[in-house]
Amino acid sequence: MSYDYDVFFSYRHKPLDSQITEKLFNLIESYKLPDSLRNKGYEGVKRAFRDTEELSVSRVLTATIDNALQNTNCLIVVCSTDTPFSEWVDREVVVFIERGRAGHIYPLLINGDPETSFPPSLKKIPGIEKRTLDIRTPGNPVKKMLAKAETELLRVIADVAGCPEDELLREHRLRRNRNLFVRTAAAAAGFFAVGCVSFLLMRQAQLYRDDAATHERASMEILNTLTYELPDRLTNIPGAYGKIADLLKENTEDINRIIRLSTDKEYAEYEAAANYEKLANASSVLGSYEDALNAEEQAIGIYRELVESGYSKGQAALASAFNNKATIYHTSGNYGSAAASYTEALDAMHETDVDPVILARTWGNAGANAVSMGDTAYAAECFEKSLRVLDGMEKTADAIAAAAETNYNYGVLLYRSGQYDRAEERLNTAAEECRLLPETLLNRRSLVQTLSVLAACCMDQGRFSEADERYLQAESAAEIFALDTENLNNQLMVGNLYNNHGLCWNIQGNYTEADRYYALASEHYRHLSGSPSGMAVYAVSLLNRGENAFKAGTMEASRAFFEEGLQLYAPVCTELGSYHTAQYHAWLSYYELIHLRDYRAALSDARTAVDTQPDHVLANLNLAYACLYSGDYAECNRLFGILASLGEGQAETIRMDLEVQQNAGMESEHIPAVLEIIGKQ
Repeated sequence: MSYDYDVFFSYRHKPLDSQITEKLFNLIESYKLPDSLRNKGYEGVKRAFRDTEELSVSRVLTATIDNALQNTNCLIVVCSTDTPFSEWVDREVVVFIERGRAGHIYPLLINGDPETSFPPSLKKIPGIEKRTLDIRTPGNPVKKMLAKAETELLRVIADVAGCPEDELLREHRLRRNRNLFVRTAAAAAGFFAVGCVSFLLMRQAQLYRDDAATHERASMEILNTLTYELPDRLTNIPGAYGKIADLLKENTEDINRIIRLSTDKEYAEYEAAANYEKLANASSVLGSYEDALNAEEQAIGIYRELVESGYSKGQAALASAFNNKATIYHTSGNYGSAAASYTEALDAMHETDVDPVILARTWGNAGANAVSMGDTAYAAECFEKSLRVLDGMEKTADAIAAAAETNYNYGVLLYRSGQYDRAEERLNTAAEECRLLPETLLNRRSLVQTLSVLAACCMDQGRFSEADERYLQAESAAEIFALDTENLNNQLMVGNLYNNHGLCWNIQGNYTEADRYYALASEHYRHLSGSPSGMAVYAVSLLNRGENAFKAGTMEASRAFFEEGLQLYAPVCTELGSYHTAQYHAWLSYYELIHLRDYRAALSDARTAVDTQPDHVLANLNLAYACLYSGDYAECNRLFGILASLGEGQAETIRMDLEVQQNAGMESEHIPAVLEIIGKQ
């Protein structure tokens, strides 16, 4: 499409804003692309628009500006603390957005910050901060601001010309250096011949060094894009993590070559460490935990050296790297090592001015790891510290996302201990926070997880219709993740969602529908069985199918599912911590009850489960059944009373379990008394 104007300047008619705009208008219209780019057929800015330039021709202000907006390629919004008070500037931005050209809007910040200087409509554009041209200079000296603007405007010029931005930046700098050499040579003509030759040789040597530095900086800028921007964009494409890992491995070799030649070795080392961290994250998502830990250790080693050399960013980066290392351990199911690394991270963060969001996330992550280990008291302490850090912060997208994550994990902790009202409060807060965030796969994933546990809360309190509705909402949002089989985190999330929905149907007595969901969960969990934590969830999905088959009366299938699940769970439960140890013994107790009818063994394993994790609902439920059939009626009554008080969902589960157990030939004279106890709750 051809345009009447390449660039439209939108600005407030205040002294500084107008002065800057006039200078920029002349600068951008007079800019000539380097010969190397023009030889490739690229064309630069031919014509720009600003209202004082065109209004002398037309007295109809609105028609003139609207026509220009409709026929302009790119919009530059000059932003100062005066700009938000201009309805006209905001309207110009709105018109450009309505044209579908939001991706070609460039804020040019001259003072203030995005919060205080952007017009309202500009703040609503996703990712607009990445296109902000920042020429702010203390004291607002116009000359210095224009010097910065010369480089910043290259981004807009590249957009207009359609050429690669990094190539224009590189050629621009090389041309500037060549021009400097020419001016220097002309100035040297009046010197004596020997002095002139000597001076020119020195300048030529300097030029070569400048060119080398320019190429180096250009290379680092390209690699910065590959290390940060491209992987971050690719995370919004399902199935892209394999490509990200390959890309980052290639970057590692390129960055190491640049480090050997770099004049700014600390900066280059820092970039190398950042690349290793991205590689660690991609490898973790792919389930290559050993590769992930190796890459993270490489990053930590580099950051340690930077700390020793006094590099300003080193200590904060090292603390963050410990957090990332801990998260890899946690994801792989090595909760003990994760706990130690989170402690390292938090200790390191106390020694530096780390980003408060990173500190809050680290406390939240440490809490989530403590939940997995069954240390509920420490988990709650960590979550409270995380939220206290965030309470006093500006509500940026990062801060909101961190709060949503912490509230979600806090909700999981409360749900697992049967505190459903408090759990729902936390989870509803997390869901509201998720909905405030931009629509990305990561944020959608957080919402899916939150809706799933909210549904489980509803289910356990007997609100089955509400639970089913929430599960369906979550499944609709999770469709894009279900197909992403290489992303093991997504497979776990989708598996959990289907598994919990299956449990919802199981409690309602629809065993066919329950098994359909359990089977879907098992298929997703199967991808995870290469790690201890993945094996655990896969084993539990088989145990759920076994319990469901028992209720459906298919005893042979039930026993097969139980035996396979327990066989897979036994080798990994101990290393995963007390929660999984308790869960394994709870399931073993139930198997001994319903299939072996060995009530003494069932009682022993159920007590082991409760002793290991006192607030584990399944462990207490199976201990209650074991007490019932072993004749310990006093303890049986106490436990069933507590369980029924958790909600109607638990009471209904007990009623149905007792009915199924009786149908399978498990008898106790005390069952009527139990039904009376739970009926009174």
